[in-house]
Amino acid sequence: MLVVPELPEEIRALKERARAFVETEVYPLEQQIARAGTIDPGEIDELRRRSAEARFAMLNMPYEAGGRDLSMLGQVALEEEAGRCTNGLGFVVANRGPRELYEMATAEQVERFLAPVLRGEYHGAWAITEPGAGSDVSDIQTTAVRDGDDWLLTGEKWFVTSQGEPGYYVVLALAEGEQALFFVEPDAPGLRIKFTPGFLHDPYLDHHPEILFEGCRVPERNRIPSGGNEGAKEWFTIERLFIAARCCGAAARSLELASDYAKERVQFGQPIVEFQGVSFQLADCLTELLAARLMTYHAAHAFDVEENRKIVHGKVAMAKLYASEMAGRVVDRSLQVFGGRGYRTDNPVARLYREVRVDRIWEGTSEIQRLVIARGLVKRGVDPYAA
Repeated sequence: MLVVPELPEEIRALKERARAFVETEVYPLEQQIARAGTIDPGEIDELRRRSAEARFAMLNMPYEAGGRDLSMLGQVALEEEAGRCTNGLGFVVANRGPRELYEMATAEQVERFLAPVLRGEYHGAWAITEPGAGSDVSDIQTTAVRDGDDWLLTGEKWFVTSQGEPGYYVVLALAEGEQALFFVEPDAPGLRIKFTPGFLHDPYLDHHPEILFEGCRVPERNRIPSGGNEGAKEWFTIERLFIAARCCGAAARSLELASDYAKERVQFGQPIVEFQGVSFQLADCLTELLAARLMTYHAAHAFDVEENRKIVHGKVAMAKLYASEMAGRVVDRSLQVFGGRGYRTDNPVARLYREVRVDRIWEGTSEIQRLVIARGLVKRGVDPYAA
């Protein structure tokens, strides 16, 4: 296995196009949102339309589903550019399709639930986390009990991953002693949105509601035949890798802005970049960014070529851990370079500072990543993970 693969030319071209789209289409909308303090859904719809016209949507999907079957390495390259955006707008650029569900679902489920996503009619949402089961997904309490040809779901889900109003929820529940995934429609009887909390990163493209399932009736045909714990684990692995990539993009943008400002800002008769107190911080940022990018691209390549998914899981955990913590340090230092100007919400660094903090929490905390890495090390040794 190559430790760090060379990006194919077509991926480089895609990455350059994505960067240009982000700079010309997304950055102006970010500033508008910063001024207004809110997101206009109509403007998001228009941004989605332009992104689809630029052919950024559903690139991860197989050819037969209308996608380009983009490798994980290619997807990570695109996600890195999406990470440069604030307010969650990068999800409009890296608008991936539900590949993991497409590979698990029945043909009828693909047509009924996933085809509308591929056509851009709505998005799906994952409902995994619970009040008592966050990092430890094995301890979920939501149950699915048979009732004739249906299942009755009972439980509570928090931090539901969605983009606006979803067309379905993918719900993890205990069914007859094993974990199972269900497609649940938003208007299913017994489903109720309990509360939609605000978050530090608001205004944001996503909402993360708390949902109650009170004997929610779901037909048997909505149960995903292969999934449960393994399906959720694969989804977590993919999302963790994308978080690592987006953290690299956020850190790169922050560092670029801080470096440019340090060269222009004059204090005590010289640009502040000439002071070691500033330049050494920038040097540390650049060094850590490169390390995180190499680790993330390596993990993406492993996802594409490594057959042992446990090794992949460990490499992704290392990438997510290091990149998310790196981004926190880099954005913090960048804000410090700006001084008071960095604390204004019209400065992208201030928004990135607010937003990257959650990357050490969602889809598995830093502590969980360390646990995954340590267990892999104990079971398999150094070589499989360092190769």
